[in-house]
Amino acid sequence: MSSTYVKDRRISKIKLSSKQGHSHERDPYIIQIGLDFGTMFSKVICRDVSIDKAWVHRFSRSNDPEFPFLIPSTLLIRKGILKHISNTDSYYPEHGLYHLKLAVQKVALGQWQDPLLQQYRRQFSVDIQNVQLKNFVIACAIYYLGSVIGDVKYQIKQRYPDIGERADDYIAVNMAIPVADAEQQQVGKLFERILYRAWMISDLLAGHFQIALRELIGLLNNACKFDSSLMKNSCFIYPEVSANVQGFVRSRVSAPGIYLFSDTGAGSVDQSVFIFLRENQRELLSYLHGSVLPLGSSHIEQIAARIAADRGDNRQSLEYWRIKKESGESDPILESAKNEIAWKLCQGTETTLAHARRKLYVRDQLFQIRIIFGGGGHCKHPYETGTMRSFQGRLFTRPIKPDIVGLPSPNDLEKPFQQNWFKRLSVAYGLSFIKAELTPFKYPQENEKPEPQEIWQPKKALSDAPTKDQC
Repeated sequence: MSSTYVKDRRISKIKLSSKQGHSHERDPYIIQIGLDFGTMFSKVICRDVSIDKAWVHRFSRSNDPEFPFLIPSTLLIRKGILKHISNTDSYYPEHGLYHLKLAVQKVALGQWQDPLLQQYRRQFSVDIQNVQLKNFVIACAIYYLGSVIGDVKYQIKQRYPDIGERADDYIAVNMAIPVADAEQQQVGKLFERILYRAWMISDLLAGHFQIALRELIGLLNNACKFDSSLMKNSCFIYPEVSANVQGFVRSRVSAPGIYLFSDTGAGSVDQSVFIFLRENQRELLSYLHGSVLPLGSSHIEQIAARIAADRGDNRQSLEYWRIKKESGESDPILESAKNEIAWKLCQGTETTLAHARRKLYVRDQLFQIRIIFGGGGHCKHPYETGTMRSFQGRLFTRPIKPDIVGLPSPNDLEKPFQQNWFKRLSVAYGLSFIKAELTPFKYPQENEKPEPQEIWQPKKALSDAPTKDQC
């Protein structure tokens, strides 16, 4: 998964046009799918590259009139049948397999005793071995992504009935994972493999929002026989932060400099410190450090339920505290949970900044840092307060208050699109550009630490000794 892959410009060399008609009269369709695989919800934006217009994909099974684009990332399993859920109001259903994206990360890292994986053990078999558990989680992820992509491709075909009649019609998918995950080869490679397999079986899964586990295993075994080289040209993994800031770096008001991006999702707060450069009319994102902090918005209800249990309070349901959190109700237990998140986030942000600072040739450059907040789970407290508190700590010789930079709202999305949707859609939007146009990047491991003698440290000016006349 090389960062230089985004420089591939084969797609951009294809002649693009909005002219439509019969397959022999029109130019090829170039459709890019931007897939944001989220911990609680996934989101998709598609782009017709020919006319540079995008639209928000609406989930076929959605029953949410306010946010019809949210695709629950939770599966149900009962009696060997895997099934999507359509209710966006229920995060922790009975027989649910939730936080699927995080479960993939855990099995990739071999963290078999992580509490998150215990629900997968219980739903499959208490005595399941680690290899079986890994295969089960991978199968669930492939089915989930494959059925989502299948639904997207089906709707694309409804919009363009003759797509596929030309050999050079093209549909591709970009998916994002955090910088810290992408840098860990075992994690990045597993997400790549899952995306390839999901793409292979996506047409077979279109409209199938439930499947017998045995049937799914058969599909996956058959998919292994296919040549995956063609699939790899259609699938691309890209850093989540880079996707999030695509609109920003393309904006005329974006300024080169050093930034901290703090993206709050349901499962984690993904942080990256990067330097944004603009050279020869070309943008570049150079990452200094990335962190995945297990402090996403779902942890607020988890901590609240734990505090309630510790105090002998019978309000221990995750669903109870989630509803209470999202309603904005005040409760001492909920406030304690938020304070705990803010404190841990402050510590985590300090660590992120400290690692990034080691890559700087001019250490004082950190004083010029700006912050971008993103993600559907972001709110003032605990996420903004916890992050900002880290700039009062030991890393800085004086407390600073960095500027907060907002993400510009796009003007190329088809109606109906509402501005209040965008904080949930910014990743999918960034991924809707073809990979040849995505901003190139350098991973933290590609930025070596400077040697001590290379680090510039400002020296204090020494004044001459005062003369007798000056005294």
